[in-house]
Amino acid sequence: MRAFLALDPDPSARAALCRYRRRLLQAPWSRHVKWVAEASLHLTIRFLGEVDAAALTALTARLEAALEQPAALGAVELSLTEPRFFPSARQPRAIACLVAAPPALLALAALAEAAARAAGLAARDRPFHGHVTLGRTRPAWPSGTRLGFPPEQTAWRADALTLYRSDLLPDGPRYAELRRFPLTSGTCPR
Repeated sequence: MRAFLALDPDPSARAALCRYRRRLLQAPWSRHVKWVAEASLHLTIRFLGEVDAAALTALTARLEAALEQPAALGAVELSLTEPRFFPSARQPRAIACLVAAPPALLALAALAEAAARAAGLAARDRPFHGHVTLGRTRPAWPSGTRLGFPPEQTAWRADALTLYRSDLLPDGPRYAELRRFPLTSGTCPR
């Protein structure tokens, strides 16, 4: 099964993301973007790829044990930007809202990476860059396009890490929650 670990937007962050997405859908170039469904917006912490049952069990056990410790991370306070081209305006592959990388978020990404590697998954091939993808640009992307959003920051409090299954369908991916890992000590479900 194809899977990933993510943080879900809290209500205020989700409202901001949905507002941005709806505004972008009105742009004349919006047909050149494959948009992410509002219900699917998330911050990927670690893409896992194809994972078998044994690796999934090992990953889950490792994350559960780490997040139950008294020194567990706790809720992560994040800040979300207005939409931007990602990774850059010159070569946009996506339109995304960037997420600042406070130490707690970097620690969570490192924990997810360590758990994935301990479960036998290959190491991540690029550094972690927090972002929420609103849409992916298509090959016929019109050059010189501007997004036109003023700088803005939206606070976001993430209190759980979610393990998702990703099913690739003709009309776009569908995500199913497999497990939630609260980010406060002593609260992981058994």
